[in-house]
Amino acid sequence: MNEVEKIIDDKNWNIDAETKNRLSSLIQKFIPEYSKNLVLLDILQFSSYFVTHVYKLVCEDNGNLISFYAKFAYLPKEFEKRQRERIKYEYDCTVSIYNVFESKEKFDSVKAVAFYEEESAFVMQEMQGKRLDELLLSSMKPFSSQNKDYLYQTMHSAGEWLKIFQNSMPVLGETVFSKEVLEARVLSYFDKVNALDSSIITTKLKQKLISKCKKAIASFSQEDLVITAKHNDYAPWNLMADDSTIIGFDYADVEYDSSYYDVYHFTRALNSFKLKPIKNAKVIEACKQHFLNGYGLDIPMDHPTRIYFNIFFSLERLQMLLRAKKRNSGFVGKLKTLSQKRHFRLYLSELNRIANL
Repeated sequence: MNEVEKIIDDKNWNIDAETKNRLSSLIQKFIPEYSKNLVLLDILQFSSYFVTHVYKLVCEDNGNLISFYAKFAYLPKEFEKRQRERIKYEYDCTVSIYNVFESKEKFDSVKAVAFYEEESAFVMQEMQGKRLDELLLSSMKPFSSQNKDYLYQTMHSAGEWLKIFQNSMPVLGETVFSKEVLEARVLSYFDKVNALDSSIITTKLKQKLISKCKKAIASFSQEDLVITAKHNDYAPWNLMADDSTIIGFDYADVEYDSSYYDVYHFTRALNSFKLKPIKNAKVIEACKQHFLNGYGLDIPMDHPTRIYFNIFFSLERLQMLLRAKKRNSGFVGKLKTLSQKRHFRLYLSELNRIANL
């Protein structure tokens, strides 16, 4: 047994032999390839997600501590080909986006170091700084001494980062949405929610919302229909702040969409902090405004894109919560269900509010 295998075996991780072998194989390839002086000190396991799992490689290089993250695809036999393609796609996107920001002052992106096809994984350099969601949570604690000006500065920079991302990434294919496509997307989510629980949205509520949606789309300007690259989970938890530099990461689902998609996703992500036990609505609203100012957008509450995306995201989240509820089991599942109910009520209340505007 070599040193890498010994470190892994000393951990009490609940991972299968195949994953363990892939991790060991990747590390033994990566360490000598990166630097002849690189020494592995430890391996840390991070929370797994639906399609990936992540390990931190703590190393030393010429007496200096340096860490990397190795991101692996889950490889269930029935989805192996798709999962291998997905992790390669994320690696390629990570490289492309890093290249966009490499020469930008005050803006950066996580750097992918190497891809390993056989292990279906890639390695990234560790990012420095603090996540924006952590900064926000810290600033909302009672008697917090954290400088809110720095928090607002990071939110402003997050808006700027998104604008650079959208303006710099090339769009392949259609560059403008058709209004019919936008309408069909919302209608499809009504069908998805109804298929999971037909009692959630009444016929009357559905009719009102569809009417509101059609009216909003009809009011879209040509500029409102522009297609750009989208992060797909642009939120405070996917951005780091290192002094005055903002660093983006997590590009597993980068696609093309409305230029408003990531904008509203970010502001709605900020709204979710209002459900935390400790919150400060004034600070959250200020963060939203600083973000929009950084992006260069002033959106009135009755703007048609705001109405459309509030309906779209509320339906999307309801569908996700209903699917998650079906997966919940045991005592932990009951706790998750209780937590999800609060979000469920929030989105359903939002839909009712929009319907009655």
